[in-house]
Amino acid sequence: MEKTKLSKKEYLDSLDPDNLNLEKKDLVNFCNKCIAEWSKNKRANFKFILSMELIKSGVKLTPEDVLKTVWKKILTWFWDLQYQNALAEQDGMLKRLRELGSS
Repeated sequence: MEKTKLSKKEYLDSLDPDNLNLEKKDLVNFCNKCIAEWSKNKRANFKFILSMELIKSGVKLTPEDVLKTVWKKILTWFWDLQYQNALAEQDGMLKRLRELGSS
């Protein structure tokens, strides 16, 4: 078995936990599962079903390499928003940790 040398970018990408390992069909299947669940109550979930149908169409039309780049950006933003949300929480765990640390 012949080993090929990875470029620095390929090597770093191989270590990145935020890389999208799913294929386009997997994302479409996920969208379909959400739609199927929400379809049990179409009236109450109409806006969610419509939104997911639009997302599914976007996934189908988007090239694979663009999906992978967008996925990485979404995860980066998501974790940043989670952190910002935790900092903004008035009576959350971070406040209690600060209180413990200053006592």
